[in-house]
Amino acid sequence: MNKATVYTSMMLGLCALAWAPAAQAQVVELIIPQVGVTFTSYSGDLIDSDTGVGFEAGGKIRAGSRFFVEAGFFWSTASADVTDLDGNATTDGLRIQDISIPVVIGYKIIKSRPAAFRIFAGVVPSFPTSVSDNDLGIVKEDLNGTLWAGRAGLGVDLVILSIDAGYDFGLGDIFAVSFDSVKRNEWFIDLGLRFGF
Repeated sequence: MNKATVYTSMMLGLCALAWAPAAQAQVVELIIPQVGVTFTSYSGDLIDSDTGVGFEAGGKIRAGSRFFVEAGFFWSTASADVTDLDGNATTDGLRIQDISIPVVIGYKIIKSRPAAFRIFAGVVPSFPTSVSDNDLGIVKEDLNGTLWAGRAGLGVDLVILSIDAGYDFGLGDIFAVSFDSVKRNEWFIDLGLRFGF
């Protein structure tokens, strides 16, 4: 059983544990459209990269009170300048567009008005949809169909605003071919609006 499968199984179990107290208490459900910026880098044996700036847009649903569960759907572009260390040391911008479905559990460490502060952790499966033209010769078919990352972060709810900041750390290789042991790591900052229903 690989690391991504183990991590996903653990998070599903933790989500079930977090949902139990939320179901017994008064459940607050929110829908939160968000936009944000990402700061992406790649680590591996045969490549090097600078941190590049990308963006994401989408939304998430939050259920729970003190303990909560969130599930989201985002379209994102991850960009970074990558150097191929195998061969001619070619450097070019690598831009990957994908759809991600983050699932996290969290806890409100300070629950008050007008602000509440949260911590959260979870898993983020991403599904590449396209790769921009590049001199590295990397195309969408070189990528694994699902890119796995773990997520940890902090958030604040301020009146109707939701602000999240965190780190996604690669759990598995992103390339199916061409490179060995390459992981994608990403910082993110998201801003959204909270709507109850």
